[in-house]
Amino acid sequence: MRFISTGIFLGVLAGAVPLSHKAHAGDLVIWSPVKVAPRTYQTTIGFRLPMAWEMSAGADIGLGGAAGGTILTGSELATLWGRMVEDRRNFAGNSRREVAVRVDALRGSGMMYLGRSRNWIFSKDIDMQMVRSLNVSYATTQTASTSITASQAVTMIFPWTGTSISARGEVNDTKDAFSSRFAFNQAIAPNLSLTASLTDPLTLTPAGNVRVDYRIKW
Repeated sequence: MRFISTGIFLGVLAGAVPLSHKAHAGDLVIWSPVKVAPRTYQTTIGFRLPMAWEMSAGADIGLGGAAGGTILTGSELATLWGRMVEDRRNFAGNSRREVAVRVDALRGSGMMYLGRSRNWIFSKDIDMQMVRSLNVSYATTQTASTSITASQAVTMIFPWTGTSISARGEVNDTKDAFSSRFAFNQAIAPNLSLTASLTDPLTLTPAGNVRVDYRIKW
């Protein structure tokens, strides 16, 4: 069965916030055509505004058809979205704040994401990273209920040895449960690393995992 899907993403956003730096025309246009599968294509077109918070907004629109030209049921796509990102960088580190919203106009579902991350030099031998996020999703016409997920992760990085230790916790209101994960990563060679992790260590059935990864770049 032939399926051709074209997603077009159009963004228009206006604001009265003063520009934090000069804007170049090449940085304001989003253009990304791609062939995602045989006879399946997607094109992304949009605009962004480089203000104190980089802002972008638009819509994803798509439609699929069979070989005979009929429209496939359920292939319609009409999603509105908006995004604001603030990046701050200095010699000692950088921080990032992000707000994102997506609304499916056809199926009555949506998502709001709030995230904040920070990387900084804790000492001459240790770098630190902290990531916090809050995700709220809802569905009005489907059986899925509204859910809220909050997570926080802290990572200690030892640049001289290539070692990192991380701890992550997550709370989901629908599952009414708290999950955690501890991980250890060691760089063995430029493209070889060892990762050991332990999920939910405080439960009766914790899950452990040890993995060796080798990456090839060309």
